[in-house]
Amino acid sequence: MDSDRKKLEEKLSKKINKYEEKLREIKEKYQYKIESGFTGDVDKFSAKIEKLEDKIGKKSEDVRKKLQEKQEKLDSRTQKILDKISDGNYLGDKIGTSSSLETYELVFDSVTARGIHDKTQSSTLEGFMIFNTFDKGKSNLKLELKECRIVVDDVPFNCGFGKARTTSSGDSGSKDSLVILAFLEDDVLEEVHSTLKISLNADSPIREIDGSSQVSILDPQSKISGMWFLDGTGTLSKTISSIDDTTDDTTDDADGNHFSISLNDGISTGDR
Repeated sequence: MDSDRKKLEEKLSKKINKYEEKLREIKEKYQYKIESGFTGDVDKFSAKIEKLEDKIGKKSEDVRKKLQEKQEKLDSRTQKILDKISDGNYLGDKIGTSSSLETYELVFDSVTARGIHDKTQSSTLEGFMIFNTFDKGKSNLKLELKECRIVVDDVPFNCGFGKARTTSSGDSGSKDSLVILAFLEDDVLEEVHSTLKISLNADSPIREIDGSSQVSILDPQSKISGMWFLDGTGTLSKTISSIDDTTDDTTDDADGNHFSISLNDGISTGDR
């Protein structure tokens, strides 16, 4: 963790230094131009230098304002999502019921990340995402993100929250595709926030996966907003467990007596 933090801080420091160096170069060029045409009028020379410094200072202030406006916009968008989670509306309505708990795990096997703004920039995406079934109807499947760990271009990310739903890749109506949405936060400075969207296709309906299946991650539908387009392959696995198995805990008391503790299904564990 410390090494990751140091690495990202060094990157940010280099960008800041590069920006300041560029400003110095601009100032030196202007100053040289002024000195080359200097005729001995000290007042005019000082006025031009002062004007240049004001211009550079205004440019820096504009950059800071733009960054602040972007941060406020991101915070506002994030707050709306948080409000939906708090109100219990983020995942939508739950229609079906089930006596078993299905867990889906997506492992990124070979995924290329390609720069959105710089087409020559290329890296890899590694990691995993784990979902629990939120709702399973006759054909549709909704998943709730429980855990994820993603590394892109040596920067680690955690998922604050997310969801997924099944769709059809063609006209057959077979729900063989999965659309994933997740909110990412970098694990170093905890300041970079982005939306992850993944569209993937499987060889069979998602809900009918038996064990595991290789999936294709589609470009350009799959991306990390403002940063990367994603393209490659992964493995989607499904495990099924009984709800009773996940809510009952059997143990012994201090006297060696065997007893079982059962959690009621109606107990709420949160707003999700």
